[in-house]
Amino acid sequence: MPTVTSALRECHRLRVHLRELQAEIDRGPRVRKGREEALEAERKAHLDYHDHIRKLKVQQREQEGTLKETETRLAKLELQLNETVGHKEYTAKQHEIEHAKTKKGELEDAILATIMELEEKTAGIPAAEKRWADAQAEFSQFQIEAAERLERMTQDQAASKAELARIEGTLAPDVKSTYDSIVKAKGPDALSGAKNRVCLACRIGMTEGRFEEVRGGSFLICSSCGRMLYPVES
Repeated sequence: MPTVTSALRECHRLRVHLRELQAEIDRGPRVRKGREEALEAERKAHLDYHDHIRKLKVQQREQEGTLKETETRLAKLELQLNETVGHKEYTAKQHEIEHAKTKKGELEDAILATIMELEEKTAGIPAAEKRWADAQAEFSQFQIEAAERLERMTQDQAASKAELARIEGTLAPDVKSTYDSIVKAKGPDALSGAKNRVCLACRIGMTEGRFEEVRGGSFLICSSCGRMLYPVES
């Protein structure tokens, strides 16, 4: 049967371990949510990429339609110019023609820019598809690994709880009563190692006599922080 202090040492280790395990288990849903949000962002980016290509195609058709209308109007204006006799009317018609030509040039430039962007985006489709496929594969792998990790932690948690209960069962009734009371109040922080006549939790010193009692296996409580003590060898 372990001594009181060796039992306390192991109880402290197991309770801290269980707290850390629970923290990791509790963190799991938050991590999953973050990964789901990242996947959703990739999904949206994938849809937006293809939507942008679709809009560029629509934009090109609209620009080409406007260009055709402008060219038709320009041809009509040039024909009307030849039939114009008055100087004032002739000058006004020339201004209309110059404006139509400027608009035609702007539209041609805009169409060229749209075509170039469309070609660039179309060429980038394989990369966009790969990025989306990779994101889905990474999330699937994350799900597998997360499930396996949760299973390991759950098993570890069950085994640690059973071991903790077994060791706590070795404590004498009077010690167990005090132990339960302090653990209820402080949880895993109910215990602390003592080294070189110092409580490692509150860093307050103790007399040589009390330290020797702890080292000898006596059940003692830190007079400063109220934690149950066990010796830690140098």
